Amino acid sequence: MTTRYQALFKRRWRIGLMALAMLLPVAWTGSAGAQAAPSNGTHVVYQESAPTSATPTLAKDFKPAAPLTSQQQQAMQDALFKKRQRMAARVPRSVGQRGVPPVTAPGSRVEDVSSRAKGPTASNALVIARNNRNYVATGDACGQASKLAEPAAANDGRNVYYTGNFQHQEFSTDRGATYSCAAPYPAGPAEAPYPCCDTDVVYDQTRDVTFHSAFYVNDRTDMTNSIVRIFVRRSIPSPDNCYYDIDLDPAATDVLADFPHLGLSKKFLYVSANRGSTVEERWLSAAMSRFNLDQLAACHVASGRTINVTNGDNQRVLVPGSGAGKVMYFSWVNTPTQWRVFSWPDNSTAVGSTLHDVGAMTFGDPDCRGGVNNTDWAGEFAAGIEGFNVQTAISKNAVNVWVPTDSDAAHSNAHIVGAEFRLGKRPNDLTLVQQPVIAFADQCAGLPAVGVNDSGDQGLAIAVGGRNGGGGPAVTAAVGIKDKYSNGPGGFVFRKVAEATHNPDNNRFGDYFTVRRNSPCGRYFDATGYGYIGGTKAPNVNARYVEFGRGAYCR
Repeated sequence: MTTRYQALFKRRWRIGLMALAMLLPVAWTGSAGAQAAPSNGTHVVYQESAPTSATPTLAKDFKPAAPLTSQQQQAMQDALFKKRQRMAARVPRSVGQRGVPPVTAPGSRVEDVSSRAKGPTASNALVIARNNRNYVATGDACGQASKLAEPAAANDGRNVYYTGNFQHQEFSTDRGATYSCAAPYPAGPAEAPYPCCDTDVVYDQTRDVTFHSAFYVNDRTDMTNSIVRIFVRRSIPSPDNCYYDIDLDPAATDVLADFPHLGLSKKFLYVSANRGSTVEERWLSAAMSRFNLDQLAACHVASGRTINVTNGDNQRVLVPGSGAGKVMYFSWVNTPTQWRVFSWPDNSTAVGSTLHDVGAMTFGDPDCRGGVNNTDWAGEFAAGIEGFNVQTAISKNAVNVWVPTDSDAAHSNAHIVGAEFRLGKRPNDLTLVQQPVIAFADQCAGLPAVGVNDSGDQGLAIAVGGRNGGGGPAVTAAVGIKDKYSNGPGGFVFRKVAEATHNPDNNRFGDYFTVRRNSPCGRYFDATGYGYIGGTKAPNVNARYVEFGRGAYCR
């Protein structure tokens, strides 16, 4: 590079930094109602990530965790829930703007477990290839089960890895028909020795490795500090090969890295966490970290980057998207009429962000009472603007975002609202295409989990049941597809996959449903979900592993 061009480059770089410095304070710390940039998606705000690394602990150095009683387990879950409540209480309650009509779409339908999909040809029929109950997940044989089951799973051919609340893990070698216990979760570090909950699973087909994560805390009855542990399992029937402890605040002992989730791009494993101060009882940031997949799979020291995204005291939760290739996307609801969509290219250390106006959404505490006990399964977080259940799907030509919302003038029950953005030439070139809605006339819908297959289609697992005003069916899990046969904006077809009789007795239903690309049948999906049969305790959990798609299953 000549001296003239060097000087020109340095001048442009200084101008770019000055412009960035002017944008960042507004865009990343503004209130929920502030518009940080023009909302047509043409202005991009960037935040630079910070370098980090993770050191593996090999299997030979695993140490057993101290046992927990059922009372301690329940105390930990209750303490975590109360801390979430106190942090979320700082968020202004948000509903759709008055005078702005909500997004409407043709109604969707949900079929019973025993029904069969209807369609003129085999190519567009919703096929449930496998729907197996995991009886081990409802007892303490393979760890400790919980009535707030939160099952997560991924497969590699016939082999299935399955985990969930409170800290159980097992594997199957016959596509989920039967299960054997995996080794117990090992103890955590001195600052967070107890494996707690909030487990997640992804399978990386390129490297033939399963990654799963767990939330570790520092106390058996309360919790004031935590880490996220990522496990590497090169063969599902075999034990984990190593783990990595991700401490987002290594110098602090009063921060919970709560609600962790995993995601994959071509080169990186992403892990998100919701950082909260347990002293001030307030939200600190939404953290997103990524680590080199090749290094993780080999159990070597893994290099990575991390960001902390703030929004004042207006808590928002980030979850890595599904289906990422060279660019990872994630999102949150910025205001009741606006989404913020983030992009993080594999070849960049900076995260971009754009704002997009959409139709008004309504957030609140839904009424979804049903089952034989006529209780409410949808608590205050089920349709809150905080975004504990926001999901992002990255298909071949679009980015889709989904959020559960409360009933509104056009929808008599809690329902799920999305936004589909067409991808342009650059990662942040997003154009709103449609606003799909999953809404049922006779029951609530919520807790969307989404995965993307090799065709770029979206598989969804949702919670369905209960009704505004009470008397609805028992809440359970249902699966469906958004593709060329069911593109939206409405009219989606879902099939329940777990028989259920009861709603939970504490307003809390599992957050960690998962949908993953099936391996090796790349056009099918894996999913988890559950319902309650005959009661509301852990042994009543009807935990399922499901494989579904359209057309013939790959055998």
